[in-house]
Formats: sequence, structure tokens, C-alpha cells
Amino acid sequence: MFNHNKIIADQIAWIKSGKIGCVFASALVKMHDKIGWEFEVVDGAVEERSWTHVWNSLPKDVFLVSLLFPERDIYYVKQWALRNGFYLETITGTDVHEDGSNDVFEGLRITMPEGVAWVQYFGPDSHVKTRQSPYPMLMFTVKLPAHIYAKTMVKGILHLAHASIQYLSPKKCETLWNQSYAATKKILGHSPVSPREAAKTTYVQYEKDPHHRSSTTS
Repeated sequence: MFNHNKIIADQIAWIKSGKIGCVFASALVKMHDKIGWEFEVVDGAVEERSWTHVWNSLPKDVFLVSLLFPERDIYYVKQWALRNGFYLETITGTDVHEDGSNDVFEGLRITMPEGVAWVQYFGPDSHVKTRQSPYPMLMFTVKLPAHIYAKTMVKGILHLAHASIQYLSPKKCETLWNQSYAATKKILGHSPVSPREAAKTTYVQYEKDPHHRSSTTS
């Protein structure tokens, strides 16, 4: 039996530590209960909860959700998502290799009442260093709060940068925005194209699924 409170506490501690790269997230998770950021253990290897069950049980003032899957992996979590109404979008990377090819990624999405949510995977097996959290996790915005940072506005899209900034001053937001870029560059060892590009949501770089359970469209 999993200790849900400890799992959530460990994940929050990782975000607070700054290893996530996004200084906004590290600051906002300290007040997650005030800004409508909900953490839920969805699958504990014994009983799996559906997204419909989780969605219907969320408080009305929740804007951002983190769904945790202890003792699972990136492939299991993807299959859970596809069984629960999420879908994949193919994303071609901007870097061109010597043979003229580009990296190809999967973007996990879900349609919410206020737009399409870009769903981010975090976990020990993530292909991105700033997303290697202690436990596998899907994180995404389910609806827009009243107060969001102007630089994150993308019409019709719900992404992680849409967390509520109700308790942050404009000056603090600007500082966090710039610090996020610097922190991500330090952790990755190279410069992201821009803070906006760094916030883009990809699920995983294409590679062979050892479980042989799906293609990118099933």
C-alpha cells in the first residue's frame, strides 16, 4: 500500500528544490493549495483511477493538476492517458542533424472545456533532465485562473505557465520569468531557444516501446 501523502510530499519537495528548472513552479508550489494546484495519486499498482473519476472529484477551484503514478513508467502512463481520452500530436524538433533529419516528439494533449491542454510528463525516465522527478507524473492546466502572466498567453491553449499568479507582483513575475530561463540553461547545459520554447510541452522523444503495446496513434 502506498503512502499517498509521502508520495505527494516527495514530489512537491523536488519541485521546490529547483531541479524542475522553472523558477515559477518552484515558487508557486509553495502555495499550491492557495492557487488551485492539486496533486492526486492516480495509480498505485493496485487500484487504477480513471481521468473521469479524478476530474469529477476535483474541487471547483482547481486550475492545475499533477497526476502521480508511483512504480509505473513513461509507457504505462502514456497508455493510461490514451485509454482516458488524451491524444498524441506529432512534433518535429527544430534542430537539423547532419543527415538532414529532425528529432520527432510526441505531444500529449487533452481537450478541456476552455481549450486544449498541453500535458507534460515528468518522471525518472523522462528524456529531459528538468523533468526527471521522483515519481512518474502528468501535469497540466484544466482551466484558466483569473490571474495569469501576460507572456504566457496562447489563444486556445492551456499550458503549465497558466498557473495563477494572484499572489505575485508584476515585478516578481518578471524576475521569475528571467530566472526560469537561466535555471533551465544551467541544468540542461545549453541554452533553450527562448523561455517560451522551453515551456513547450512534449511527452517523449520517439523510441522503441519495450512493452510493444501501442503506436503513436492508438
